[in-house]
Amino acid sequence: MKVLTSAQMREIDRRAMAGAGVPAIPGSRLMANAAAAVVQVLERDFASALRGPLLVLCGRGNNGGDGLVVTRLLAARGVQAQAVLLGAPESLQGDAAEAWQALVAAAPQCAGVAEDSAAWSRWRSRLAGAALVLDAIFGTGLDAPPRGLAAAVIADANELATPAARIAVDLPSGLPADGEVAAPWPQWDWGSVFRAAATITFAAPKLGQLTPRGAAYCGRLYIMPIGTPLPLLADPALAVELTTAAAIRRLAAPRSPDSHKGSFGHVLIVGGSLGKSGAVAMAAEAALRSGAGLVTAAVPRSVQALVAAYRPEIMTEALAESSDGTLASSVASPDQFRALAAGKTVLALGPGLSTHPEAAAAARGLIAATPLPWVLDADGLNAFSQHRDALRAGAAGGIVTPHPGEMARLMNLSTAAVQMRRLPLALELARASGAVVVLKGYRTVIAAPSGRAWINPTGNPGMATGGSGDILTGVVAGLLAQFAGQDLGLLAAAAAYLHGLAGDFAAATLGPMPLCATDITAHLPAALRRIAAAPAEEPPAMVLDWTGAERAFPLSSSAS
Repeated sequence: MKVLTSAQMREIDRRAMAGAGVPAIPGSRLMANAAAAVVQVLERDFASALRGPLLVLCGRGNNGGDGLVVTRLLAARGVQAQAVLLGAPESLQGDAAEAWQALVAAAPQCAGVAEDSAAWSRWRSRLAGAALVLDAIFGTGLDAPPRGLAAAVIADANELATPAARIAVDLPSGLPADGEVAAPWPQWDWGSVFRAAATITFAAPKLGQLTPRGAAYCGRLYIMPIGTPLPLLADPALAVELTTAAAIRRLAAPRSPDSHKGSFGHVLIVGGSLGKSGAVAMAAEAALRSGAGLVTAAVPRSVQALVAAYRPEIMTEALAESSDGTLASSVASPDQFRALAAGKTVLALGPGLSTHPEAAAAARGLIAATPLPWVLDADGLNAFSQHRDALRAGAAGGIVTPHPGEMARLMNLSTAAVQMRRLPLALELARASGAVVVLKGYRTVIAAPSGRAWINPTGNPGMATGGSGDILTGVVAGLLAQFAGQDLGLLAAAAAYLHGLAGDFAAATLGPMPLCATDITAHLPAALRRIAAAPAEEPPAMVLDWTGAERAFPLSSSAS
């Protein structure tokens, strides 16, 4: 599913209305469809609240027009709905002006006006008593924080309305639609953003709704179709996507009856050190649970027995070690590595490696020498923190999986700066290194050197535990081994989705607080079954909870 910027959404709407390569759709029809979609969500998931008074806050643009049409549709259903237009009716233009006139003609008692703060003060008391407050003040066109009357209304709604009763139409007012790719994002006035319990957006999610901070203001996100022609939304030039189960379903397809272990690749995992043998062992097990045919863990000689005892299916190789029980730099010598890599499909490097200088030198040497596609994580990444120019993917390609702290060291930034610009920085590192970047965290970002990117919806706070990243390394390596030669970006996005979904299953079973990394591995089979059972195509309407994966929203014609 494509994720859009405000400019991309405007261009798609323009082309839809102009009939550019598709049947033309009048703007008034798109507005009517958007309002009908809002009503359908309200009637299905917020029906009890529709028995109480409902206040619709409307701006002067098309987003306000959506709110005016919603008010008219609800009034026709007997709902006690009241629209408050923030501005003079004569300032409305186009479809919004028509929506106002239609509301006044059909239900004049539902059309209110607040042209200034004094007029708004007469409406303010209704916020606390409203069963639902719909925010239709600003849409995707906002490029500066709200000011004046609009800012005061948003502040009052956030303060006075019951949190669960606040619902945004298309986008919470004050939230930048472009999120962290917008220049003023780090300095944005977050006190002027409407805090919604749910947001009903149209056609496709917007970038600002899927950032960690933006998602918190959107709450539950409904992605509803409004008749926008699908070819416009499937344009390959739209480079950012939300990973869905339907998009990666084929990776969990049934296997051929004549398959054998050699059909699904051989993962070589290099890492481990004294005191950190568990990291490489967990990564190896996750690769197996993700479907890899064979997995070999190559570790310092002193920890080989520990890793071999972890799970009998894991094969091991003993490597030369330093006096501190870490990898010796000699393991990257051409002769040693040639023998080690023989017959392997993918190299995973880093879990439990340590920051010992010899281990770091070995990591840099292995990445430079390997002919295999590779996955680099943990201390393997830290080995390049002062040598970023050496981090280059070869012809077979590579994937790096930093958490924000590791990303900060690679980019010579603070962790806070990384968190403010996750997508742009992931794309920057991908272009510079030639590797796919998996920037972990809430709403994991996957960026390819081509400029294509994915945002992952799965995962939960329970996964913030030691070893979770090692499990992801194993999942990425397992998928690369099975689907050698396929798009590394899509495989990395699929791995992040699978890893997060397994974590969601684990949290549902155990709760987030007691969740351990190995619980994620234990739930990989259930996650794979869920992905395999996904529909072949994305549902036309979808709900995205800010703490978990998507689900389909059943459509009907009841709101038309």
